[in-house]
Amino acid sequence: MPAYHQMGHDSQNLLFEKHLSGFAGAILSPLNADEAKTKRIVDDVRAALTDHFEVVFDPQLYFPRTSVGRLPGWDHFPDDVETADLTSDAWWRHVAMQIAEVSKRLEVDATCSPVVVPRAYSNEYYARSVDVAEELATLVETDVWLTTLVGFSDLGQPGRAEQIASVITRSQLGRAYMVVQSDKEPRRELDDEASLAGVMRLIAMLEDAGIAVTVGFSSSDIVLWKAAGASSCATGKFFNLRRFASARFEEQSGGGGGQLPYWFEENLLGFLRGADVLRIAALVPASDATRRNPYSAACLAAINEGTSWLAESWRQFLWWFADYDRRADQEPVNSVKSLLKNAEQHWVKLETGDVLMEERRNDGAWLRAWRRASSVPLR
Repeated sequence: MPAYHQMGHDSQNLLFEKHLSGFAGAILSPLNADEAKTKRIVDDVRAALTDHFEVVFDPQLYFPRTSVGRLPGWDHFPDDVETADLTSDAWWRHVAMQIAEVSKRLEVDATCSPVVVPRAYSNEYYARSVDVAEELATLVETDVWLTTLVGFSDLGQPGRAEQIASVITRSQLGRAYMVVQSDKEPRRELDDEASLAGVMRLIAMLEDAGIAVTVGFSSSDIVLWKAAGASSCATGKFFNLRRFASARFEEQSGGGGGQLPYWFEENLLGFLRGADVLRIAALVPASDATRRNPYSAACLAAINEGTSWLAESWRQFLWWFADYDRRADQEPVNSVKSLLKNAEQHWVKLETGDVLMEERRNDGAWLRAWRRASSVPLR
């Protein structure tokens, strides 16, 4: 199943880019636009794109006691967030009713169930997530994606993925929207081997149970989630939208995300600053994906000329993401191991050649954890 575009600040124009047609749909966020503007986006999609393009609404109540962006202006945002009992069935039923009304007005194809970031990722928390999602499913005419918000470090515990899967698979819903919450800052790759393996096992178990998983807020870690069998992944244009962390929401004030351009190179599975692209040229050849990427030439020209390439950098990464999602569905599962090994070997060449990146921690060190996690049996 193709990738999804996770909407960020003023990113609706990217939905209509000719070269970004590899996305299967868009996941709308109320953080960056009010309901009227969001409805216009839906209407524009209906007018310009095919019926196969899926529009999904994520109510984004992860941090309900934090007034983030445009969210407080939406009807489904609870008025009593400061005093509400978040364990109350009646409170969640009212929230679900409000979300159902918003989804109906927006005329979306699917709606993600509401969840909050908990103090503890207990089995009871997941049971309530299932109950709320199934309550929502009785109220809307759209498909409902069961939002499965998981703690990255929690999934590093032995047997934890199996416990969570046993709760989630009780649901009758056929789609899960997996959100991986981590304290890792948005610009850094997830690199805890046990937690990565836990996420991958959970994805595999849900897919085996007939629940199609879309992993939201993805970045280059799409290679792991697809290797685990995820039906699709979602990403956004801003670098800090490619990671679900509290810092990302604190930074988000309605004005967009990080404003630094990055070049994505598959042969390193890494994001590079402009000067880095020139530094590595002699030691790391461009991948086939980079050569086929219709935005690579414009990025490279701007880097050489010293002109702005921020907007093109978004497009360059988004094209790679959708292209990789497509290829991962067609290639053997073991191909990701070769991809990871190849990337790590190229980072070793750079280290041996004393090539120093603009950002000190951009050294490919995460790839060893990725390789080890991808070697752990998923079943």
